[in-house]
Amino acid sequence: MRAHRDVFIEELFSQAKKDASIVLISVDMGAPALDKWRQELPDQFVAAGISEQNAVNFASGLAASGKKPYVYMMACWVARCFEQIRYSCAMPNNQITILGNGVGLGYAPAGPAHEPTEDLCYMRAIEGIEIFSPSSEMQVKEIAKNTFTSTALRYVRLERSLAARLSTRKHSPDSSGIEVIEVLKGDGRFKISILASGYILDRAIDLAQQINQETGYSIQVIDVWKIKPLDLRVFENFIKSESSLISIEEQARDGAFGSAILEAVSDLNLSLPTLRLSLNTAFAFENGSREELLDRYGLSISSMIDRSLEFIEKVR
Repeated sequence: MRAHRDVFIEELFSQAKKDASIVLISVDMGAPALDKWRQELPDQFVAAGISEQNAVNFASGLAASGKKPYVYMMACWVARCFEQIRYSCAMPNNQITILGNGVGLGYAPAGPAHEPTEDLCYMRAIEGIEIFSPSSEMQVKEIAKNTFTSTALRYVRLERSLAARLSTRKHSPDSSGIEVIEVLKGDGRFKISILASGYILDRAIDLAQQINQETGYSIQVIDVWKIKPLDLRVFENFIKSESSLISIEEQARDGAFGSAILEAVSDLNLSLPTLRLSLNTAFAFENGSREELLDRYGLSISSMIDRSLEFIEKVR
């Protein structure tokens, strides 16, 4: 599996060779995917060093002058740039694309400073921003191509690694950013949609299979990879006949993915019991792999099954 960063930057490089207005600003000191830019497109590549805030301000200036700037950095440092994104980009409508690499616990075991488990919360608060959280190479390519054809203020959350069944699946990504990726048929008495995006989708599929086996209920897993703005029309079509929803996120609970789902349900005036499964902390101080930390901080398959079955028993 290729890293999402490499997939996106390679797509961007191919387009930049045809479009001189594209400029890539990198805060990363040594990614191999950047070598071709240095060698072949030096006038369209800026190595900004460890200066994320300056990189965003510089990108906003380029956007104001008619360029198409992309800023690449570790996702954990996007929080450092909140003020610049708000004042230099959103307010004056300077449209840049921010590529945040290594979301959630992707940099484990580097510690909570390198693990952005709140980025959906604070980035969703930015007026007019689009937020993407892909789970496959095909989605990454689709997002990249979309940035070539229409400008907007965007935050693209890139995974460092994913389960093979997610990243390498062959599909044509839906432009809505919402896709059903697993359907488990049941007796039809009770229907559940499990919603997630990115890395945690792998566990969402496992959870769906376990609930289906335990209860015999119909389950579908929905990949919501365009989180803002959420396409309410498509979203409603997928969930309007469901009995309940379960959202799963590799984020702290407040204001993030599950909150976006609840807001959408409310905006659609639907009465759908919804269970939010999330990390039980924003700060994972324990050492361990990503899988070990997910297990420790509330997203183990066993704990999610227990909470889901308890929830289903209450609302069915």
